[in-house]
Amino acid sequence: MLVISYLFYATWDIRFLALIFLVSIFNYLGTFFIDWTINKSYRKFWLTLIIGVDVLVLVFFKYFNFFRENADILLNKIGFSSNALLLHIILPIGLSFYILRAISYSVDVFNKKISLEKSFLDLAIYISFFPQLLSGPILRAKDFFIQLKDGGAKTIENLEENFTLILIGLFKKIVIASYLTVNIVDDVFTVPQNHSQLVVLLAIYAFAIVIYCDFSGYSDMAIGIAGLMGFKSPNNFASPYLAVDFQDFWRRWHITLSNWLRDYIYIPLGGNRKGEARTYLNLMATMFISGLWHGTGIQFVVWSLFHGLALIISRFKAEIMNQGVTLEKIISWFITLNAVCFLWIFFRAQNLQNAFDIIKQLFNWQSLREPINVYIIILIFLSFLLFIFEQEIKEILISIQKRLSLFSMIIFLTIIVILIIKLGPNIVPPFIYFKF
Repeated sequence: MLVISYLFYATWDIRFLALIFLVSIFNYLGTFFIDWTINKSYRKFWLTLIIGVDVLVLVFFKYFNFFRENADILLNKIGFSSNALLLHIILPIGLSFYILRAISYSVDVFNKKISLEKSFLDLAIYISFFPQLLSGPILRAKDFFIQLKDGGAKTIENLEENFTLILIGLFKKIVIASYLTVNIVDDVFTVPQNHSQLVVLLAIYAFAIVIYCDFSGYSDMAIGIAGLMGFKSPNNFASPYLAVDFQDFWRRWHITLSNWLRDYIYIPLGGNRKGEARTYLNLMATMFISGLWHGTGIQFVVWSLFHGLALIISRFKAEIMNQGVTLEKIISWFITLNAVCFLWIFFRAQNLQNAFDIIKQLFNWQSLREPINVYIIILIFLSFLLFIFEQEIKEILISIQKRLSLFSMIIFLTIIVILIIKLGPNIVPPFIYFKF
């Protein structure tokens, strides 16, 4: 399985196979020292070293260009040549995700939540497990090793469910996310000044749909493919756009990352155990780190800090308001949905100025008029219906497959895949989270 995972990674970028291998070796050897050492101070030293090196690898590849470009601007302003800073670092695909898996494994060994993994092969498979290598879900080591030791693909359960997840993931990515990206989102977010106020508004809602369908589509396919190999993966999304506040949203959005941030950053910082003021500070710090993890631009920091403030407001609201009133929940859902969609502007924008240009055009009442693609409006509307009835659609597809013979099921799945490809655009953009 390690060979398959490395071959899969090599098809994306063979140059960085050595990096994932070295990260695996370093965490493997480092956790041996943690497990071997009895002295608590030495154990902390080795854990700090492991986390420090893992984070340093991530920071170097993710932030070098950001610092280089800003240093270049600063040097030019003060009259110095910056020819020495011509080095350009390429971000290895999937780096952010497999670094998180490596860190969580090392911390869990330190905290004795799991036993030391003595097999380098098994640890390397965990860090590079190909269905989840590029964009998650972030499966914990204890859940993965149990299944790996049990033989993984010896027994494959819920065949129809796994095929259904793959089909729905393909549909989300190709039919919805790719179409909206190509036909409205990219153009409007690139040059918002060329579009009317209404089209800019539609593009904002469209991107909210794009990022959900793109990311959850990948997660669905990853979970389905892993399932066909005998591995059960955690659910990564739970109808996030039905959330009634930001706390609820982060319980539903990118669940495995939210849980990782909670267990390895928020709780170690003190969580909610040191009073309200410290709790709010810990929330802001956790979301700030989340923003840095997602991207290098200032716009990601702004996005994360606004989410942090919204989490504080949600926490405060939960303490003083009755959550049982239906009308109150509907109003809270409506406000949350629109706030989340608005904040996606900062996430999608090329930089902070681009985000401000989009917001300015959104509130430009003198903006030009332009024709609107009716199909885009219909697709946005149908996408919101998908958010509501996604589980029911999955159950219908599973039920249909269970009634078919193996040959008929293969024909059925083939027809669905062909239809999905036909309904999608000619150009299918890469998955958004590949760049993170």
